[in-house]
Amino acid sequence: MKKFKYYSQLWRERRQKKKYLQYYEKPVADRRNFLARRFDFYSSLCLLWIITFIGSIFFFSFLSSLIFALVVTALAALTGKRLIQKKQQSLDKHRQIWLAGKKCLSAIKKQSQEEFVALIYDLFIRIPNFKEVHLNLPEESQEDKVNPLITLRAVYKNYPLAVQCLKTEENLIGVEYIINFVEGLKKYGFKNGILVAPAKYTPEARLLVEKYKDEYFIVLLEGTHIVELTRKYQHKIYPDDNFLSQEILLTDTPDEIKKPWSLPLKQAALGKKSKGFSYLALSLMLFFIYLVTKKFNPYGIIYLLFAAFNLGLAIFCFSRAQDRKDPKILEDL
Repeated sequence: MKKFKYYSQLWRERRQKKKYLQYYEKPVADRRNFLARRFDFYSSLCLLWIITFIGSIFFFSFLSSLIFALVVTALAALTGKRLIQKKQQSLDKHRQIWLAGKKCLSAIKKQSQEEFVALIYDLFIRIPNFKEVHLNLPEESQEDKVNPLITLRAVYKNYPLAVQCLKTEENLIGVEYIINFVEGLKKYGFKNGILVAPAKYTPEARLLVEKYKDEYFIVLLEGTHIVELTRKYQHKIYPDDNFLSQEILLTDTPDEIKKPWSLPLKQAALGKKSKGFSYLALSLMLFFIYLVTKKFNPYGIIYLLFAAFNLGLAIFCFSRAQDRKDPKILEDL
């Protein structure tokens, strides 16, 4: 039972860590505006009501089928509204953490080499299972090097390891830095190492680490991992999760939020051929309901009118819509 609790707790911690690491990537918001989102929601409810009504009319009376379809649609509306609220709350939290992480990573990149090393040292002494964390190797002073091969040394679960704090102006860390780090491990007799950088690593660099795995165990920590460590261990460089930088919001709003994240209602409702197929399917369903209910429903003509209206919308979408295809730019680069 104790092992089960331990592994359950370990699984929850890993899941939470993965979730936060995803939060540091820029959130993708809904490109539709408020009216377009409401239109899609209520049209989906209308389609659900029609499908439920058609499916139940073969087993129940007209009135019973109508009531049953309304109950199902009402339950779906309540559930859908709740899911939309949860999704919006998750998106708001994602954006808050992303903004806080963005500010934190920007502050880290502005640090000098000495400040960056001090930051990593402060983090490592707070991490459980890390012991005997020391700056530099005792037998050699490397103050004359911008990026010394070995910056820190520590013991992790009785395994000695070396840490290099790599501070460069580059946004991508290539294989040459991995090779240099391995040379440092060889020189000082380490078999385990951690390479820390506020940038990202290229796929080739990660592949090289895998190739060295039989001889050297190397962990690559990039910018988002450093930010997550500052959040988890409450370092002063990380803002609060509820932080919303007005400066960042004002910078992002004109180009990144308003223009790409919202579409006019006409474009959202009538701007794609896929919408035309939806209107056509809805028109056929309404026409089918009209055929089924016209003998005992004096108001069946309403279904026919709505079917004609949706057919007109479908024809308009097919005639005016131009589905844009993204050019394959990468093939020409």
